[in-house]
Amino acid sequence: MQEKFLLGIDAGTSVVKSVVYNLEGKQISLSRRRVAIETPKPGWAEQDMNKVWEMVRQTIVEVVNKAKISPSSIAAIGVAGQGDGCRLLDEKLRPVRPSILWLDGRAGEIVTQWEKKGIDREGFRISGSTIFSGAPAAIIKWLSLNDPDSLKKAKCFLFAKDWIKFKLTGKICTDPSDASRAPIDLKKLTYSEELFELFEISPYLSIFPEITFSGEIIGETTRNIASECNLKAGIPVISGMIDVVATPVGLGILEKGEAYTIVGTTCFSAVLSSRPLFEPPGVGMNLAYAFPDRYVRAMPSMAGTPNLDWFVDNFFLNEKKRFKEEKFYEFLEENVKKISPGSEGILYHPYINPGGERAPFVKPSAKAQFFGISLRHTKWHLLRAVYEGVALSVLDCFSHIPVEVAEVRISGGGATSSLWCQILSDVIGKPIHVSSAQELGTLGAAIAAGAAVGLYPDIKEAAKELVKFSHFYKPNMENHSKYLEIYRLYRSIYNHLWNDWDERRSLLRKLQEV
Repeated sequence: MQEKFLLGIDAGTSVVKSVVYNLEGKQISLSRRRVAIETPKPGWAEQDMNKVWEMVRQTIVEVVNKAKISPSSIAAIGVAGQGDGCRLLDEKLRPVRPSILWLDGRAGEIVTQWEKKGIDREGFRISGSTIFSGAPAAIIKWLSLNDPDSLKKAKCFLFAKDWIKFKLTGKICTDPSDASRAPIDLKKLTYSEELFELFEISPYLSIFPEITFSGEIIGETTRNIASECNLKAGIPVISGMIDVVATPVGLGILEKGEAYTIVGTTCFSAVLSSRPLFEPPGVGMNLAYAFPDRYVRAMPSMAGTPNLDWFVDNFFLNEKKRFKEEKFYEFLEENVKKISPGSEGILYHPYINPGGERAPFVKPSAKAQFFGISLRHTKWHLLRAVYEGVALSVLDCFSHIPVEVAEVRISGGGATSSLWCQILSDVIGKPIHVSSAQELGTLGAAIAAGAAVGLYPDIKEAAKELVKFSHFYKPNMENHSKYLEIYRLYRSIYNHLWNDWDERRSLLRKLQEV
């Protein structure tokens, strides 16, 4: 009997990945491609949808070849992808315009106005999620005011993974986890006419896709696409899920009260619950999970690893050229360890994303900053402050979720850093577990796909069997006490800067007009 395999695809923000797994959850082969983020104007972030698909197609071809398996041995395909943003198809199901990504900041003023009018709070009452500049409602409102022709041509709205599913199967739909980011009534898991009216985008309700359960088979690979991708026609494809739900499935997050943080492009901290949690109001988001009667209560800050990438590229470029990547980060971390917790008085706020911040507060004008630099400080102090600043933002996010957690499971690029994991454990004051798998979004999608075709009893049983952990970090409670004092100052500073961020944005516009 032919051995069966699962294909997991993750259409991420800057990297798309395909992974072949065996039925024991072992990674057989992996293929990645970088996808360019275009910034035609300051604060904008877009991608060419056809180029994204081409990169995904290339990873599928490569990963099957690397695995040295027959395409007929792939039993099912699961797809995950970045959330929010806006992708529009015309009546011929071709992209209307480049996709607008979740980290885009063009709708910032609209969000600010909604905040001042209380519209965001009213929307949260129904959706359980706050609006930020990269959310579908804000982008569509911006398009209606600034690019109405695109909306006139639009017949379908898609999320990132839905575009990949469409290319594979020709079917258009989304799932409850991605749909949770649309104007939705979370308790009913249906689009909310009241919210579309509240955001003044009612004419565009009709372009939003059908909502289909994450683990449901929505179609099969078409003959044409199978030929293009070195696949077999007729492979079942599931509805899939947003990457920040696929990842906790890959982490074995199954029961209420279990917590996780994705230290990636965004820094996504969340707790699983048995119902939507609307406290505190107007902050963060609730997402339907990969299976019924579970919800993710999340505080997704806008930037995690990009803070480190920016600092390294600007302050350690010469050193980076001298080392191979693995050795380079070993070099950095060995030197950072020489700096005591608290970076000798320097604090860093990691609000480096062009769209500002969305959790645990919404502030499109928020910006990153160092606080407390003196003549005795070096770039090593600043670098440790960056590591700590991201960790403090994670603590800030968990502090705003009304659930006590016992431990946190960590994934994303930041999870590969033992230094960062230990700092996170010390700052949060909880044990940290790191998965032995690296591509958790693809693993979660593959697990759901395997359950859909009957290879596992269900998603929960599959995850219990397949998910394993490689590293464990225990908090140093003495350091934790110090970090709690630092955290109080961390929050005080950004509260004092609240109006100053708006003033800075206004000043920047004036300077650009000169």
